[in-house]
Amino acid sequence: MVNNQRLLFYLYLTTFYMMSLNLCAQTKGSGAYEKAQEYLRQQQTEKAIRYFKKSLTENPAFSDAYISLGMLYCDNRQYTEAADVFRQAAQACPACSRNFAIPLARTLCRAGEYAKADAVLMAWNKPDSLNPKLKLEYDKIRMTIQYGKYAVNAKPTATPENLGPRINTKYDEYFPSIFPDDSTIIFTRRSEGVEEDFYAAKRDSCGGWFEPRNMGSPPNSPQPDGALMRSADGHYLFFMRDGVRSENGWDGGGCDIFFSYVDNDGWSEAVPFGATINTPGYEGMPSLSCDNKVMYFVSDRQGGFGGKDIWMSVFQDGLWQVPENLGPDINTPYDETAPYIAADNSTLYFTSDGHPGLGGTDIFLSKKKNNFWQTPQNMGYPFNTAYDDVSMCISPDGKKAYMASDRAGGYGAMDLYEVPLSEDIQPQPYTFVFGISYDSLTKDRLTYAQVEWRDAVTDEVLFRFQTNRGDATYMASIPLHKQYKIRVVRAGYLTYDTEITYDSSNIVHPDTLNFSLLPLDYSPPLYDTMIGRFNFLKSATVLTDTQKNQLRLMVQGFVSEPRAEFFVNGFTDDTGTPDINEQVSFARARSLGDALMSMGISESQIHIQGWADANPMVSNDSDENRLLNRRVELTVRRP
Repeated sequence: MVNNQRLLFYLYLTTFYMMSLNLCAQTKGSGAYEKAQEYLRQQQTEKAIRYFKKSLTENPAFSDAYISLGMLYCDNRQYTEAADVFRQAAQACPACSRNFAIPLARTLCRAGEYAKADAVLMAWNKPDSLNPKLKLEYDKIRMTIQYGKYAVNAKPTATPENLGPRINTKYDEYFPSIFPDDSTIIFTRRSEGVEEDFYAAKRDSCGGWFEPRNMGSPPNSPQPDGALMRSADGHYLFFMRDGVRSENGWDGGGCDIFFSYVDNDGWSEAVPFGATINTPGYEGMPSLSCDNKVMYFVSDRQGGFGGKDIWMSVFQDGLWQVPENLGPDINTPYDETAPYIAADNSTLYFTSDGHPGLGGTDIFLSKKKNNFWQTPQNMGYPFNTAYDDVSMCISPDGKKAYMASDRAGGYGAMDLYEVPLSEDIQPQPYTFVFGISYDSLTKDRLTYAQVEWRDAVTDEVLFRFQTNRGDATYMASIPLHKQYKIRVVRAGYLTYDTEITYDSSNIVHPDTLNFSLLPLDYSPPLYDTMIGRFNFLKSATVLTDTQKNQLRLMVQGFVSEPRAEFFVNGFTDDTGTPDINEQVSFARARSLGDALMSMGISESQIHIQGWADANPMVSNDSDENRLLNRRVELTVRRP
């Protein structure tokens, strides 16, 4: 994971240095300086520092050496030492001292010395006008000083506690994610500065963690893999993979988002999202809502507000829709990364170096009210520090955070920490609900059942879940103290309706809510009548003209009945992948639905659903049988 702040900081220093060339005579580098650079290339930090200092002893006005030494200290998170170097540089070259004011103030902020940084800017002979980039940096340092002074004197947050040497190593550990039952933590480890893999650790009997193990392949691969999160129902893994390139630039754009799903052998081979989500730019750090319907992720695609922005995509009609930017309340001209959507689906945690912070990247939260994200709130000090605090997740009960930080006192650069959360920065109270849908008579599990939760007072649709294609289970995160109406719909079964309220939170052992569905033929159907079935050639998704004429004859007696409802259910055979089958079944059903509307039937009377390869009419053991299973069924419901 590259720290863009350090890259920007280097660019600012380079800019200031080039400005200073017109003001200061540059002394040529000595042999000590060349040796220091060679040791730096060999990653021998202590020797490089020693020879940079020797070079400055020989040539006290050598700006190159000051910049190189200061940046080396910054790279090693020795910000106090870096500030001393920039201060010495300003003193050694009075004519260009003004060009070191910004990097000195910036480094003092990273050292947590906000008053000293303020004094540097106050004493700086600031030009009457600044170029846009320099003004942006100046304003940002001013904002950091102001917030830093406030935060360190405000009521402190709980202090994060390092997860210890079983989890943390000399390498980087970041992007934590916790299982809903609190039994397992997964995270990304970056070793040798290049390789990124996923590791998982289980809790021991004392509440600590066993030694983490590499998760193997899949999901790991020879490419760098990072920022993995598991869906609440345990059926999917979403993550980013770097080093993905293709000749056309679209199939692989460098860093892309992938997913893996549970199959008979464990996790499937990772599959990249299509061009709706992935672009030739950067896409990564996905976070999936508990209902599997909204994915938040990071991208530097066009249309954003800064470097990297947070975007969201909604899963609808079997497809991930075109992403939307979360807007200027969340995103800034700098980078917003590592989104984490809490189980309440209305509290978003993320990392930013553009909102008021303590010096490095900080972690923020925003709550959604009336469908709008509110002004982000810094998580406070010492939750955040002047170092880089880069990613977090929430414990299943919402009372504790797991986070990554390179603050002092760790075992490596980035370490994982845990910290209690005060009530004001917790998600709203919720409970996990787990269940299955099954045939009331045969007890067979029913996959692809659609579960809709509505507010019993306003009738607003709040959540939509689908039972899993493998084991017919679902997992839901439901806010407490609200009356819900639940409707379950499954092809071939009667609609199931109920009402329920949850007033207590059950996280580790979720509440159980199963749905027992009666087949449509359980008793003679009085209201629902299947009036037509249309078969499709392989990969075809559009009705033929002949089929449209047949449809017109079938529905002509119902067009004048405004209370009639039309249920259009699309199906595939079993030859495609689950995601493709779901898309194709929706497309077939949509084609028939569009034809109904063209015949004068209101869209509000039409209910369209794709069921993929669920509920086959016959076994998929021949081309003839597969043709029978590739179909759309039209059912009319009349009062």
